[in-house]
Amino acid sequence: MMIDDKDSLIDMLYEAQEHLNEAIGLLEDYVHQTQDYYAEAYLVDQLKIVTGRDHGFLASDLNIDDLIEQLNEYEEEEEE
Repeated sequence: MMIDDKDSLIDMLYEAQEHLNEAIGLLEDYVHQTQDYYAEAYLVDQLKIVTGRDHGFLASDLNIDDLIEQLNEYEEEEEE
């Protein structure tokens, strides 16, 4: 894998994570107002799982934190 600008990619992933967290907040407001727990379980919770590791669910799905870690590991390997 050849990566030209790891810092830009990491910044992009953090920005995507931030946008997803904002969307999750809006969707949680929707769930609270409508009591739509189906949407919470099948949309909000799934978004939380892919957004980052600190979701509190027993899931090992690929998430944005994993992608950031992969880029950081690649950078360390490159330095050796």
